[in-house]
Amino acid sequence: MSKIAIISDSHGSIENIAYFADRLKGVDALWHLGDHAEDAELLANRLNCGFVCVRGNCDPFSDAPLTYTVSWHHKRILLLHGHTVAGRLALLYAAKEANADAVLFGHSHVPSMETVDGVLLLNPGSLSRPRTSKGLSVAMLTLTDDEMKAEILFANRR
Repeated sequence: MSKIAIISDSHGSIENIAYFADRLKGVDALWHLGDHAEDAELLANRLNCGFVCVRGNCDPFSDAPLTYTVSWHHKRILLLHGHTVAGRLALLYAAKEANADAVLFGHSHVPSMETVDGVLLLNPGSLSRPRTSKGLSVAMLTLTDDEMKAEILFANRR
């Protein structure tokens, strides 16, 4: 079993990871979906795990790729920021084109999770500037050889 922290739109607010520290303890990896992709390494260091990141619209000088496909526990997962695709059908098409079981995306700063035609569409929301009354959010993806489960986590404000 593997647990992956999914983070997007951190915009330099890496200190906000403290609101999720207890629930992200022991993750195997961090996948950053862009907008301050350079935060991925700093966040992964705080969580003591490896990382992958993609470039968002606020990362014009980043060397990170626009998209990245991860194969893990017999699942294919497409990572992208979301600024180059318009809407859920485009996300689904991108996932199908990549033969992916899931597409993880950010950009809107609004968390969402749904399964469409067997494909998980997951937006973890924003670690910095949420556009929802529920506040800061990240996601946790749990993978086994048989199953993929996702959960959106909201900040525990102290």
